[in-house]
Amino acid sequence: MKKMRKAIGIIILLMATASVQLTAQQNFASISFGASMPLNDYAATGDLTSNGYARTGGAIKFDGAYFPISYLGIGASFGFGSNYSMRDSLLKDMVAYIEDNSSGEIDIPDDAEVLYGSGFWNYFNMFIGPHFSIRASQKLYFDFRGLAGLSIIRPPNQELTITYDGNHIYNRSDYTNVAFGWTAGGGIRFMLNSNLALKLSGDFVQAKSKNTITFELFEGIVSDIPPIDSEFFIQTVEITAGLAYSF
Repeated sequence: MKKMRKAIGIIILLMATASVQLTAQQNFASISFGASMPLNDYAATGDLTSNGYARTGGAIKFDGAYFPISYLGIGASFGFGSNYSMRDSLLKDMVAYIEDNSSGEIDIPDDAEVLYGSGFWNYFNMFIGPHFSIRASQKLYFDFRGLAGLSIIRPPNQELTITYDGNHIYNRSDYTNVAFGWTAGGGIRFMLNSNLALKLSGDFVQAKSKNTITFELFEGIVSDIPPIDSEFFIQTVEITAGLAYSF
């Protein structure tokens, strides 16, 4: 019985301590760097209309939160992510699309001169929303947030030139689209002193990419090649580390 009373007393003390700590939130602004890891269709290959051909890249995030009441605040994030594209897979599928979808017969020989350049996926996110924070100890904070807003998506610039037997196929794509996006995640802040903290976080990010790839110029070829309408979700997990300043 005494042990049970002691256990109950400890639980009550911990709850009381936590309730005091919950009210002691600090506004903060932070900068973080890390990795952007593509998921699902964004990372898949094999279908130019619904796959992103993306590989792991980098991410930079500027985050902040203002707490008008105890543990619930308003969070904001401005982030930039960049993912490498799988150049060889893109080129293979682009050539196959031209051969399979032309209105006439096109057979590109193996010894055709093929010049292909592909850049990076880039996306800019501007999000705002609720930010929940718990002060677990004098130096440790746990953060959780769900934000939404605008995503500016720029797929890889692509330039393709195929020359064979007096025929010349040329394609260049360079476009940007704006879409609704959102993020959800969490992390920790460990205070190094009264103002500066080490910040670690993991976030899931999603936005929709929608664009059309057209084939602009043909010489020596009378066939038409239909444009490629591409639409899928940009989905990434961003793991970042950085510093936060509390005020």
